[in-house]
Amino acid sequence: MLGTKQQKTAEQGLYDKGERPDALIDWPVDALDYELVDIFNWQEEAAGMISQIEFVRRVDVQTETIERYVREGLLVPDLVVPMSEHRTFKYFKEETLRKYAEQYGWTLIDDSNRKDLFLDMVRQMDMSYSYKPVLLKAVLLFADEKGRVKLSDIVTYFREFYEARRAAGLVVEKTNSIYAKGGYTDAQAQRNILSNPFKRFEDMQMLHHTKTLGVIQVDESVWKKLTRDEKQEIERICDEKLESYFSRLK
Repeated sequence: MLGTKQQKTAEQGLYDKGERPDALIDWPVDALDYELVDIFNWQEEAAGMISQIEFVRRVDVQTETIERYVREGLLVPDLVVPMSEHRTFKYFKEETLRKYAEQYGWTLIDDSNRKDLFLDMVRQMDMSYSYKPVLLKAVLLFADEKGRVKLSDIVTYFREFYEARRAAGLVVEKTNSIYAKGGYTDAQAQRNILSNPFKRFEDMQMLHHTKTLGVIQVDESVWKKLTRDEKQEIERICDEKLESYFSRLK
């Protein structure tokens, strides 16, 4: 059965955001693209390999860095599968991942070091907007014993944080931010949260989003190992980062 135009549009929207449809694994296939590849042969060849999505999750560099290295030929995939005129899927062997990590000085991420890398990321937090520390403060406030937070609670926290600044006559955010413009819906705030502060933590498998439940969860290997002192440190760093950030916007 051929996919409908609406389905293709919805799928493409997910791909554009770096997500994939729930029913698909790391080799999404659209029925309309079947004529472009021998599906069975390439899936067999890709078995046991690491997709580019998984590559990003396994190293401590951002999605954009991996994409740029691939474009510039600094990362050469072991398998490239053309899915349409403008879309390909790239796969790497485990030894290729390790080779490039060593070559470029990247740290491989696993359960044994994910918490420490999470703390390093918080301490060295780079910020184009104030969203990351606001997200982390919301998570620390609302997380249950398993590190789960309702996305709706995070949206409420964001709204209350920025509207409190507006009411106090403070700079809300940069002028192009939806929070500075005002009049945004909860759905718009949710899209902003998932596309901006959340994505980098998700890339490194430190935060996860369960769409069907509307829940964000701190990875178990991070949440279970965080001490009370470390959570307090995160809170303090977030407050300091926010104070420094907004002082530059005055």
